[in-house]
Amino acid sequence: MKKHLLILLIFIPVTVFSQEQNINLWTRVNVTKKITKKISLELDGQWRLNNNLTTTGAYVAELGAGYKLNKHWEVSAFYRFISRRKYDKSEGEYVYKPYHRFYANVSYNRKIGFLKFDYRLRYQNQFKDDNGLLENDKSYLRNKLEIAYPNKSRFTPAVSADLFYRIGEAFDELRYRAEVDYKINKRNIITIGGFVSHEFNNTKLDDFTLLVSYKLKL
Repeated sequence: MKKHLLILLIFIPVTVFSQEQNINLWTRVNVTKKITKKISLELDGQWRLNNNLTTTGAYVAELGAGYKLNKHWEVSAFYRFISRRKYDKSEGEYVYKPYHRFYANVSYNRKIGFLKFDYRLRYQNQFKDDNGLLENDKSYLRNKLEIAYPNKSRFTPAVSADLFYRIGEAFDELRYRAEVDYKINKRNIITIGGFVSHEFNNTKLDDFTLLVSYKLKL
């Protein structure tokens, strides 16, 4: 009964969200290397398709490190390079412009009963590089709560909510996400899922984004 309930929690939101007006796809490859029992390094690459999978919206490369304080707490820091498709008024066409994002996380996890709860607080700051001039773009605090169902099978379903607060302004986005991890073996994991980002100041229908990722643990 518990297993069936968690499966419904994953697939009902995905089914509902997929009825929205626009579908995107984010693909991701992640490589994680443990340096010690407490320290790990991560390398990440992403390819993102927008406009009902017809346009490459962005390319993403990321590098970071995490430090496990104890059984429940972890801190991490990352640098992300983004090449994002934007309309350039001076050129009268869409071009890919570079963005630089730095972010740091404080994470806490605990298993209660048959569920695992993860909370993550993130500070992120982004710079845009327009016409060779590096400018501060956006700074956010993000609060994310995830509930997962670890079990003896190879499948681990999870749902989460991520609240965005633009520093100095207001809360402007809430991201609902549902996904399933498939553990091929100890080192290889495939994740399939999707999310809706609800922008508070935007009246159009929320886009639905499909997620497909592969993770390798070294």
